Amino acid sequence: MNLMTQFTVIAVLIIFNTSLNAQTNVQLDLAEGNFETIINQLCDKATSISQTERYYLAIAYQSTGYPDKAIDCLLKDSTNLSIQQLDLLSRSYMSSGNYSRALPICKNRYEAEPDNVINLLRYAEINHFYKDHDANIKLLKTYTEHDSTNLSVNTLLAESYEKTNVKDAAISIYKMILEQHPDNQKIALRLANVYYRQKMYVECHDLCMPYIDKLDNNKNFLLVAGLANFKNGSNHNVKVMFKRLEAQGDSSFLTKKHLGIALYRLEDFNNAISYLQAAFKIKDMDPEVAFFLGSALGQSNQPQKGIHYLYLAQQLIKPSPVLMEKTHVKLAMIYNDMGKSKIAINHYHEAFKYDNKPQYLYRQASIYDYQLKDAEKAQEMYQLFIDVLPEELNPKKGNERYAIQLKDVASKRLASLKEEDFFKNGI
Repeated sequence: MNLMTQFTVIAVLIIFNTSLNAQTNVQLDLAEGNFETIINQLCDKATSISQTERYYLAIAYQSTGYPDKAIDCLLKDSTNLSIQQLDLLSRSYMSSGNYSRALPICKNRYEAEPDNVINLLRYAEINHFYKDHDANIKLLKTYTEHDSTNLSVNTLLAESYEKTNVKDAAISIYKMILEQHPDNQKIALRLANVYYRQKMYVECHDLCMPYIDKLDNNKNFLLVAGLANFKNGSNHNVKVMFKRLEAQGDSSFLTKKHLGIALYRLEDFNNAISYLQAAFKIKDMDPEVAFFLGSALGQSNQPQKGIHYLYLAQQLIKPSPVLMEKTHVKLAMIYNDMGKSKIAINHYHEAFKYDNKPQYLYRQASIYDYQLKDAEKAQEMYQLFIDVLPEELNPKKGNERYAIQLKDVASKRLASLKEEDFFKNGI
């Protein structure tokens, strides 16, 4: 070998070793997560580096939140991408929100290796993005036939059942996950929310309580449990849950509103007024706050202050027949307590239009009778009350037993008024 040939070989070996050492250094940086170092080392010579180094640079870009740059690196060698490079390319497309480009890659990778859970989850994530939940259920159920314990697969399957309103299946899977992972707060909270939306309020409360106790009054579980108890009418529990939230510094509208309503229902009217007034200051267009604030003030020593809020509630809740009825009843009670009997009668009359409960006729009759001393109108309303009652009433049913009692009182009073009229006219 002549001197020139020896020199050439040595030069090639030096270049090769330098390149090998550089590549080894990049691999070490990659293993240690030194992504910025890799970018600084390779980005300026991106056109001259090897395909492997370009792959490393793409990893660094993807890992530091630059998926578009990662895509650019990978597409320079798009004609001959390895499986690892295709996986990275699909991840980068998904990170940049370009699911349409990621879809064919993920679909092909899944079809090539359907038992590979990473391929499955990426494909399922794209289906989830496109809201193809039925396709996801089929994909994920197929996988669970040979592996029913994978947390990510089961979670996504439960979510897919939720999205397709197959709530029973979602609940069953979430419960199974919690049996395997009892400390998984995320799954427990999802199950609690499904229970709540399904109006399974007792189950929601029972699920939340252990997490509230062991997580030192976790706010998320306190809120869901508080709302479930509110819907279930368990006002003492509502008070407890939202008081705990308040103790943690929660001064939100939701906390003040639900505490105020619960306290009203517990007949703690003064404290109810305080919370509902605070809630009203935060949000003055909420019909429930206006209704209960007006109702609570109606129970105070200044009932007239509640009138404004009850009229406001009527403006906010139209056309809700149930709440319109209730506000008219509350207004009638307040006006009657204030001695404004004719206005009270008008509101009972309006309440009857929204829900023709016979007792509203009876209350009008009794006001005509005892407050206004209008025997003629009292007789008319007592008779109307008796006429609208069903012919047969069951004394074993609470509402009908009450109606029987009122009917008896009305009948006796009607007979008495007619008798008084007879003697008055005779005289």
